Amino acid sequence: MKIVILADSLALAREEGGGGIPFEATYPYLLDQSLRKQLGPDSPLVIERGRRARTIEGVLEDWFEQVELKTADMVIVHVGIVDCAPRVFLRRERSFIETLRLKWLRKFILNFVHKHRRRIVLLRRLVYVPPGRFKQLVEKMVEKARDSKIRSLLLINIISPPDQLEERSPGFQDNVRTYNQILAEQVDGRLIHLIDLDRLIQQQSGAHLTIDGVHINEEAHKILAQELEAYILGSGNKSRAAPSAEEAGTHEE
Repeated sequence: MKIVILADSLALAREEGGGGIPFEATYPYLLDQSLRKQLGPDSPLVIERGRRARTIEGVLEDWFEQVELKTADMVIVHVGIVDCAPRVFLRRERSFIETLRLKWLRKFILNFVHKHRRRIVLLRRLVYVPPGRFKQLVEKMVEKARDSKIRSLLLINIISPPDQLEERSPGFQDNVRTYNQILAEQVDGRLIHLIDLDRLIQQQSGAHLTIDGVHINEEAHKILAQELEAYILGSGNKSRAAPSAEEAGTHEE
């Protein structure tokens, strides 16, 4: 059995300082090691393909290479925070500013943005992937999953940012609710499933985010690894169920 994880930076190790996460503490590694310990030679092959700043667009771009060519049995998709986070600049605008030859002008712009970020965010209302497009692309991904030979597509939703981050980037929490609803609407209980990481984190006592308010800390990586393991060892490792006679009759009508 092959399990492919298509994720953004939340699945990856982070540098020391500022909530650094070593590779051995990430949920893909913890999941792989725990399954190996329990199942030995029968353990699934966990293929982690995290990429920093990946959006749902990136998932679709990589689908053929990472899912089809690898003949994955299960795909875990963990993206959304990059898509929905309020932005001061779109990607092409930020690239333009970062490559400005006039250093004094670049510094002036960045200082101005830092000082007035909240007002700019409220005025521009920018995200990398607007909700309408996010919905279209998630639905396209689901179509690809249904047309493929995978047994299960498991979605991990977005964690709500803390109030401090909402103050700096107004609308962030509402965005997360909107995009999480889009993900939840795809669940069919057979091929498409969801891990409500946002709810899991909210239910736990104590902090589970790093100091940036976005990335999960080591304890949260453990929680997510355990949830994924429970899913894989339960219904997640079963073949896609055939429709019942009643369902088949409904389709024929």
